[in-house]
Amino acid sequence: MSDDGERVLVAERVRQLLAEAAEPDVRVRCPGPEFTEQARRGLVRRRAALAAGVAAAVAVGAAAVPFASGRKEQQSDRVVAAAPAQCVRSAAREIAAWRARGFQPVSGTVRPGAIDLSDGITEGSGFRFEVDGTLARGPVSSRGPVMVWYPVAEAQLPPPGRYVLLLNPGDRPSTTGERLYDFTPDQVLPIGGDGKVRLDCGRDGQRAVGVGQLGSAVATP
Repeated sequence: MSDDGERVLVAERVRQLLAEAAEPDVRVRCPGPEFTEQARRGLVRRRAALAAGVAAAVAVGAAAVPFASGRKEQQSDRVVAAAPAQCVRSAAREIAAWRARGFQPVSGTVRPGAIDLSDGITEGSGFRFEVDGTLARGPVSSRGPVMVWYPVAEAQLPPPGRYVLLLNPGDRPSTTGERLYDFTPDQVLPIGGDGKVRLDCGRDGQRAVGVGQLGSAVATP
């Protein structure tokens, strides 16, 4: 007999038992061994089918993980269209506004590994940033490592990679005596594998501009 047929018979037998139990003067008969064995066989088959389905889903998920990871890596180095002039000017104006508050745009690499930092009063998380160039003049050296921190949460620190950051040399040293540089988490511009800065250009999506071109736009009054 098929599974569907057995399920129908079992369901019908259950309905009969419930109907008999509802009658006040009717003696309820317990299910016989045949009914019990039939129900048990159906339960075993359903559990086996469920286990097979779960195993297949896990296998598909495991196969999809490497694919998704590979796709993410490809997107980080994918070719991005050039940013429109208006988008570049808008980014330059934002950078200029932060420069007026003492922040300097620099390019470089965020090194792996967050670092717990303290100035003796405030606790925070930081990272080592290797500066390899500046987009505008300022107090940050154009070459060499600096210690950058943000005294809130490690989750707000940028992951390892190349970026344009806005740094401000704070007046306070860390408890080890090393100078701490502030940065602005909402002004972290990634640099793609093509060496160009990625800008968020609104409806146009993510677009690219050369580091030198962005620096020239920042320097333009």
